[in-house]
Amino acid sequence: MLPSVPRLLSRLLPALVLACAGVVLTQGSAHAVCGCLQDDGGGVQSDLRAADAVFSGVLVDSSGVRGKSDFATYEIKADTLFKGDVPTSTVEVRSKNNDCSLGDLKADKRYVFFVTEQGSEFRADRCGGTTTRTAGLVSDVEASTGEGTPLGRSNEPDEPVAVEFTKVADAEPESLTRTAAPGAALVLVGLLGLLVLRRVR
Repeated sequence: MLPSVPRLLSRLLPALVLACAGVVLTQGSAHAVCGCLQDDGGGVQSDLRAADAVFSGVLVDSSGVRGKSDFATYEIKADTLFKGDVPTSTVEVRSKNNDCSLGDLKADKRYVFFVTEQGSEFRADRCGGTTTRTAGLVSDVEASTGEGTPLGRSNEPDEPVAVEFTKVADAEPESLTRTAAPGAALVLVGLLGLLVLRRVR
C-alpha cells in the first residue's frame, strides 16, 4: 500500500533541506575562491604600483599546473615591456598552486603579466592583475607607463649592405702600353748613351 502524500512529504522534507544546505554551502565556497578578485583594490593602477615588472607575451610551455607541486611554472615569450626589466625576451614566471594561481593559460592567447621579484624568480597570480591582454587593458597600463618597449629581434636576416665604387675624376684606367712607354724611352736613351761613349773612346 502506498504511503499517504503527507507522510511521503514528511519523509522527503529532511532530504530536501540537506540538499538545499549543500547547494548553499557549495555556492558559498565557490564565491570564497580567490577572494581578492571580488575586491578591485584600485584596479590597474594599484597592480602597476605593486608589480616589479609588467610585460605582455604568449605562453610557450608550462609545468606543474594544478599538480602536486607547490608551484606551477610558465615559460613566456615576452613581446612588450611596460615596466621594470626582464633579462631576456623568454621569461619564466612561477605561480603558487592555490585558489588564486594563474591556472591553465592558453598557448594561443596573449596575456599581460604583473610580476613581483622574489629572489631570482618572477612570481605572479590572478590577485596581482595578470590576465588576458586586451586593448583596453594595454591603454590603461600605457596611461601610466608610457608606450611599451618591444622585446626580441625579428627572425628575418639583415639586409646585405650595398658596396659602391666611385671613379676618381671619372678617369678611365690607362692601357698597359701608355703605362710602359716612359720606361721604354729611358731604356732607349741609356742604350744610345752607351753607343756614343764607345765611339768617343
